[in-house]
Amino acid sequence: MKNRLLLIWLMFVLAVVAKAQDTLTVMQYNLLYYGNYNSGFAECYETNNNTQYKDECIRTIVGYVKPDILTVCEFGASQQLLTDFMRHNLNINGADYWKSDNIINYASSNIINHIFYDSRKMELKRHVAIQTSPRDTDVYEMYMKTASLAQGDTIRLVCIVVHPKAGQGYEASRRALMQRAMDYVNQHYPTENVLIMGDFNIYGASESSYRLLTQTYPNTDICFVDPVYRIGGVGEWSNNSQFAKFHTQSTHGYSDECYASGGLDDRFDFILMADEIAFNFNHLHYLPDSYTAVGNDGNHFNMSVDQNYNAAVPPQVADALFDASDHLPVTMKIVVDTHLGVGDNELYALQASIAPNPATEEAAVSFHNPKAGRVTFEVFSLQGQRMLAETEVLGEGEQSHELSLGGLAKGFYILRIESEERAMATIKLLKQ
Repeated sequence: MKNRLLLIWLMFVLAVVAKAQDTLTVMQYNLLYYGNYNSGFAECYETNNNTQYKDECIRTIVGYVKPDILTVCEFGASQQLLTDFMRHNLNINGADYWKSDNIINYASSNIINHIFYDSRKMELKRHVAIQTSPRDTDVYEMYMKTASLAQGDTIRLVCIVVHPKAGQGYEASRRALMQRAMDYVNQHYPTENVLIMGDFNIYGASESSYRLLTQTYPNTDICFVDPVYRIGGVGEWSNNSQFAKFHTQSTHGYSDECYASGGLDDRFDFILMADEIAFNFNHLHYLPDSYTAVGNDGNHFNMSVDQNYNAAVPPQVADALFDASDHLPVTMKIVVDTHLGVGDNELYALQASIAPNPATEEAAVSFHNPKAGRVTFEVFSLQGQRMLAETEVLGEGEQSHELSLGGLAKGFYILRIESEERAMATIKLLKQ
């Protein structure tokens, strides 16, 4: 009887936890001069980049991915085009919940960045455009509509959409744009859930703009994590078959004057996450292994995305990806934790601290262990690489563990502590 009651209670707890979480699918897509003909940069006309035909493809892709947030680059700078895009591609088949915002275009560019979102799950609090060249950088401050919250913006997600200048020789221009974006994060959202996404036009991890985003910004607490870091996606990816499954341009093996040619051989499109999301500091966390370049099965290096068999997506989706743009969209999933420390978190928190912090050679981790058993201590770089792992069997109650940090370089790290009962704590650690 006791076992049966325990099973019923466990099922109830799992049901409550499941209901207390939601998963957001985020998608970033360069739409290739959507609604913008004869742009001057590419020979894109109504005959080879027709908006109505592209809409058919976009509906197929959106229907397959089912995003909750869709950010885009290379969207024609027209409010009417924005309205029509939602009417033709998002608010269809009975859906009426997709929203967007008015265009801000300080740069007076003929193409802009923009966002579309499912208003059942989130709301847009603020849209700010940072004046950058050649296009504005757009900042969208969202808040989650969670059932456990009173009206307000307790759980926030900031999406920053960038589109720096393309081409070899423009590395300094790309870095300047990213510098403005990072400075804005440092000023307004230094400890917030932030995504930075867009068509970065970056050719490899050694480029200074990528390094600024992921490791060299002066305030080392401001750092973005590349979701593919742990699965071998970071390196000199341009025209390198080693990184074939991460390439996003070009979907075309040949050119029709508008679309870039050469097949999939460059990783230009990104969604990077602040370490707050990577390590679950503010009730949002990245779902491991959920990041993907839609339609890239790793077997189409220097090929069109729909050439021969594509193991990643159905044939109609591969065809739509070929016809809609010369970029592939990238997606990731973010789990929204709505417990907010009101009961459940008390059961699973270790109430840990570390001293000294900043530390030099050693630091003492103090915490309350809910039950005697094995406790694991792991130190990660802000890029997600595990740098240190130690395990000790400790008793119940107030405990302490000495960490040896002599082998770590100076900088910020994440310390994750987990007990045998799966009670956890996560702390930022500065090594000096």
